[in-house]
Amino acid sequence: MIAAIYALRGSLVTGFCLLAIASPAHAECAWVLWQRVDSFDARGALVSSATEVGAAYTTSATCITAIDGLERRWQSPQTVVMRDARTMLAVMFRDKNQTITKSMSFLCAPDTVDPRGPKGTK
Repeated sequence: MIAAIYALRGSLVTGFCLLAIASPAHAECAWVLWQRVDSFDARGALVSSATEVGAAYTTSATCITAIDGLERRWQSPQTVVMRDARTMLAVMFRDKNQTITKSMSFLCAPDTVDPRGPKGTK
């Protein structure tokens, strides 16, 4: 059983190495538009939702174009729009008293990057 696991692991490593060698160096990976919504309860405490995949794109340019569109869409007197980088967008929504009630965060990242952090092992 142990020998079979090592043999499978070895063949997987070999396969990944061959794939890496065969892939063109200039090929761009897929890009993911991640999104998260945070809100505030009546006491002002932060209530965060999970970071989720919003969409997937074939290039960084198309992902950034999507963030550009979101930035234009959310521009209003009731929002605060912040663009920390070409690949990051934060939108905060205000109520009639100008209190921030909700925020939405967007991030374009290569599909090899998961902003939720490393996965635990079982």
